[in-house]
This record gives sequence, C-alpha cells and structure tokens, in this order.
Amino acid sequence: MMAARLCRTRAGAVLRGGTRFLLCIGLLFLLQAPLVARAADNEALERVRALTKGGATQLALRLLDQYQPAATQTESWMQWEKERYALYRAQRNWVQLAERATSPPVGLPTEFVRWAKTEAARARLNASDTQGARRVLRDLLWQEQGSLDERAEWRQLVIRSYLIENNVSDAHTALQQYRADFQVNSPAWRQLEATILIRAGKARDAYALIGDIKTHDGQLLTLLAGLQGDRLPPTTVLTRAYSLAEETRNKPALNHQAWLLVAEAAARAKDPLRRMHALERALTDAREHAAPDALLVANADDLWQAYESYAEALGNEARLLVGNDAAWLKKAESYKRDDALQARAFYAFLLGHAGIDTRKLAQRRFVDSLIEDGRAEVLRALYAESRRYPDLKAVPEYARYRLADQALTDYDITFAARLMQGLESPPIGEDPDGWSLRRARVLIYAGDQRGALQLLNAILAGKKKLSDAFAERFIQVLFDLQAAEHHTQAIALLEAVFQLATNPRIQRESLYWTADSKAALGDHQQAAELYLRSATYQHPTGGDMWGQTARYHAAEELGKAGLTQDARLVFQALLRHADDAKQRAVIERNIQQLWLIEKKATPQ
Repeated sequence: MMAARLCRTRAGAVLRGGTRFLLCIGLLFLLQAPLVARAADNEALERVRALTKGGATQLALRLLDQYQPAATQTESWMQWEKERYALYRAQRNWVQLAERATSPPVGLPTEFVRWAKTEAARARLNASDTQGARRVLRDLLWQEQGSLDERAEWRQLVIRSYLIENNVSDAHTALQQYRADFQVNSPAWRQLEATILIRAGKARDAYALIGDIKTHDGQLLTLLAGLQGDRLPPTTVLTRAYSLAEETRNKPALNHQAWLLVAEAAARAKDPLRRMHALERALTDAREHAAPDALLVANADDLWQAYESYAEALGNEARLLVGNDAAWLKKAESYKRDDALQARAFYAFLLGHAGIDTRKLAQRRFVDSLIEDGRAEVLRALYAESRRYPDLKAVPEYARYRLADQALTDYDITFAARLMQGLESPPIGEDPDGWSLRRARVLIYAGDQRGALQLLNAILAGKKKLSDAFAERFIQVLFDLQAAEHHTQAIALLEAVFQLATNPRIQRESLYWTADSKAALGDHQQAAELYLRSATYQHPTGGDMWGQTARYHAAEELGKAGLTQDARLVFQALLRHADDAKQRAVIERNIQQLWLIEKKATPQ
C-alpha cells in the first residue's frame, strides 16, 4: 500500500518524460525487500545513513521505524538507536531526541543508558530547556556511577545550563567546584572560565586568563575580551575579526559569532559601513546557527539603528534636509548595484522619515534589495523579530507579500500562514485568482481545508474555461488536497477542471488524478475505469508512457475490484509493450498472483 501510494506522486512532468513507470517498479522492490540477515540489517542501516546525509531525514526515519529491531535484540537495537539519535540531531529535533533518550527501555546495559541520558541532557540544552537538562544530569550524578570522564562531562553540561540562562553567579560557582574536584587547567577550561568572566563583566580578567590559546574559539574570546576590556584597539580587533570570519567559513556557529564580533568592533571603531555589513552577515544565518549559550547575539534592532545612523551621517555631510524626500531618494538611487548596502541604509532611513508615497517606494526598494542580495533571512529578522513591528499585522503589506513568498519557497508553512492573514487582496500587478491559489495552498498546508475549499470553489465559480497554464497551477494545489487525504473534495474539483479545460492533455491528466482519489477511497472499479479512460483519452492505442502507466494502475484496481480476468488481460497487453527486464518481471509477477487468486476462488 505504501509503495503503491508513493508511486502515485504528482510528478506529471516525470510521467510525461517516460521514466515514472520504471521508477515505481524500482520503488516497489525497494520497500518490499525483506531485511532478515545481519548483512541485510547492516545494508538497511547504510540506507538510513545515506538518506540522513542526503537530507531526506523523513524518509530515513520512516525506514528506521520500519526496520529497527525490538529492544529485546539488545545489541542490534542499540546500534539502530544511535542512528535514530543522529537522525534527530540532523533534523534539530531536540524535543523528540530528549523525550526518547530520557527513558530508554529497561534491561539495557548501564553504559548505554548513561550515554543516552547524556544525549537527552544535551538535546534539552539545545532546546534551551535548562531545568529539564539539570533534572537529567542530577539523576546521573546522584547515581554515583559512571567513569571519571563521564562525570566530568555531566558537570560541564551543568555549567553550560547556567550559561544558557545567563546565570553567571551559579555558573562561576559550579566552575570553581569543578576545578577543585578535577584539578584541571586545560585550554578548554581556561576558555570556559574566560567566557564566564566576560559574561560577568570582567573582560580584563578574561583577557589575562586566555593567554596565547591559538584555537579559533580561543582567538574569538581573546579578541572579544581585549575589545571589551580595552586591551586591544577596536581597529586591531576589527581587522583580526574579519580574518577570523574568513577562516571559520566551514564552522557555521563560530563563523556566526565572528561576524557579530566584527559588528561590535566596527561600532567601537566608528565604522558604520562595516557594522552594517557584519550585522547582515550575522542575521543571515542567525536562526540556523545561533547557539543558546552564545556570547554574542544578533539583534535586528541593531541593524535598523545601523542603517539609520549611516544614512543620517552621510545625509548630514551632503547637507540633506529631513523632509526633502526627493533629495534623500536621489541619494539612495545614486548608488550602483555593487553598493546596494549603502542604498539600503538610505531607503531604511526614508521608511521612518518620509511622506507616505516616498515611504511606499522606499519600502519596495529596500525589500527587493535584500531579496536580490540573498538576504531573505535578514528581511525576516528585520520585520518579524524587531521591536519596530510588535506583530506581523504591523508589517507593511509589500514586505509581508515578499516574506510570504520566501516562506512558501522554504516550506515554512506556519510562518506563511501567519503572514497571509488579512491579505485577501493580491499584491499590485498580480492576478487575483493566482493569489487565491497561493492562499489556498497555504491554508491546506496549515490544516484549514474548509477555508482552502472556499477559495478554490470561488475561483472556478462563473468561469467558462481555464487557460492551460492556470489549469496546471490549479491542479498542483489539488495534489496538496489529495496529499491531505481530502479526496472527495479533490474529485469534485478535478471533474470541474476536466469540464473547463480545453486542452486534451490536461483533461487526460485530470482523469488520471481523479482515478488516484477514487483508488484512495477504495472505489476500485471506478478508479480502474478512470485510469483506462485516461490511458486512451485522445490517444486511441494508449501505447505511450502515460497510457502504459495508467493501464498498469487500472489493472491493479481491476484486481482489487475482483475483476481478475480483466486485470490479467490488461497486464498481458502491457507485457507486449514492455522491453525492460525489470518491468516485465513485475508485470509477470502480477499476472501470476492473479492466477493464484482465481485458483483459490475456484471450487475444487
């Protein structure tokens, strides 16, 4: 059932390209192959690892759920469980990881249980659940078990929990106790103590403590402590922080901190242009790489202030008067494409200091400039994480439209739905029906099927025909409706598309997708009829790849409807056109199964 459902993906373009039939056959074999021996078990684990590395984490989790042995098979189960944790980490699914690792099944080796609970504590810290992490860590420490290294790690995690809370006092106390118990003075611990001292406002002490640690983390702390403790000139820190940012490009979390250090050094060096540049770089990856216990934090309001300060300073030099919108706008337009950052500063200034018409124009240019420069995350931070806009309804419409587009591109449906609330009218220059389609798609993803159906039916109401391009876009949204298992409603809309479309190809596809929904509802006889109609619609022989695929599914549905003789005849006709060996093998297997079904049903 799962394989058959996956074979009915909505990739119409793939179907027309002639490859989907073979793809489905391969997928059927893949999902039905038994994994019994240890070699097969290892092969399945490798598949999970490959999918995780390739980014298909949901499919990897599905395979893991399907094939992980029972906990009674201890060794094998633990191996699979470690892959599960790795998968949750790849998804950044800290909550699921913490919940599963906190309470492993009984009867496992104590070493594994301790390791799992340590993973749970780490996950809770990554989710900023500091109290939950300390509960797990207290249980581990009170058991008075574990190696010296394990107990040291648990104590380190306790310290980190206080840092995430910015509870400097308890962090420092815990650090001193750790130092006394474990007698450590390694570079890593000097860095940790320096971090706490910086948090406590003792940057000079931190600078003296770090010494000459050459690691990238050590360099970051040295520069930050030197800057905040007035031990290094801001211009020196700025130059070295830029170098650090370049050197840490392959270390995202550290790179994020390096750009924030550049921003702080630029502010102290009174270099607003570099400060703007650094803040944009930092905000670009803040959501993905900002750590809960990081020393430096990206702030959207800092960037708004940097834009305005830069524009105001240059405006004063040019003797531009606030209120003379045309002069400020001309200055913004004078910057070339390579100087878009400077132009953005002037447009940002106009957002708060210009008349309504100029403000609207500045808004469009400011937003478009960020998108063109690949700064969509910066745009999101500026409008969704700033005190300027306490809620999304306060965000200007044009920015909301562009943010919604980006959210849909990133499949951030919850955010897209929030942005679209109240935006019934389309953006300027966009087709109202096209805008309604986009809103309907978001509502489907957000779970508001009733609202989506109201929009979809309203689009078709009163129409006498659909253009090819719009019909195809409409069907794409119906695929989403089918994926949400609203097949009855999808059937009604697909039948309407069949009547309104003028292109036989689109009508043929509509029949096929209607058959898909009929099959999902268990109406196998009707599904078979629709598949066969699709196979030969405006194509008498049905011998093309689309027709062969439709007839293959028709035969499946005929068999499920108990019409085994018809099913066998359709399969046999397909066999005459099948050149690929694997394709022929699958068809022959289906014919054999039909024969067995008939024999079982025939009285002896």
